[in-house]
Amino acid sequence: MRLRVLVVDDEPLARTGLRELISNDPELEYVGDAADGQAAVEAIETLKPDLVLLDVQMPEIDGFGVIRAIGPESMPAVIFVTAYEEFALEAFRVHAVDYLVKPFSDAALAEALVRAKAQRLAGRLGDLLDSVSRPAYLSRITVRVGGAQRMQIVRVADIDWIEAADYCAKLHVGSSVHVVRVSLGALERLLDPASFVRVHRSAIINVDRLKEIVLEGTGDGLVVLADGTKVRLARSRRAAIDRVLGRTF
Repeated sequence: MRLRVLVVDDEPLARTGLRELISNDPELEYVGDAADGQAAVEAIETLKPDLVLLDVQMPEIDGFGVIRAIGPESMPAVIFVTAYEEFALEAFRVHAVDYLVKPFSDAALAEALVRAKAQRLAGRLGDLLDSVSRPAYLSRITVRVGGAQRMQIVRVADIDWIEAADYCAKLHVGSSVHVVRVSLGALERLLDPASFVRVHRSAIINVDRLKEIVLEGTGDGLVVLADGTKVRLARSRRAAIDRVLGRTF
């Protein structure tokens, strides 16, 4: 059986080059590519590759964020391909097959692929979340502002609440709203559960912004934030609020 490979890189030329190299190897099967972290999460969940050639620095969700969003029990083997040397130690701490710094030679990639073939899924990432030296949860999110060429860093602690918007999410930060191509489910797994809690299938709130909880006779209710924003609270999510607050209401 051929090794099924997914390519994840935000540079079109890099994706094209890697696709050609993979397609020329009869022991590999190219199954697709993705240009950003959210697309990578969706592709991994849909295509179920055996191996991911994964860039580190990407908009919105980086390579390590992709791994956390998928989860250690489901993440395929990984070869990191990046222009940055400084993440190499962290890559090996999550048991990556290899870490290639651009520009790398065809021979270097071939050697990495030989190791991946030998492991043949035996290199599942296992307990990678416990061994990653980076913070376990997101502390900042990169968002696009005023066009594709301008990026802004949003501190996660500054987010008031997050709203689902199809396959995207709206970050409500004070009077500003930023749309990121990250599903609410993926964001929930990347945020510290002690600070952010999902109160509805379409909303996550920052617990530090919580001012009031209003319950209705049906068991559903509202959470009122410090700025007066009202967000629906589903009955099924009351236990999550209860756990974070350390009390029963």
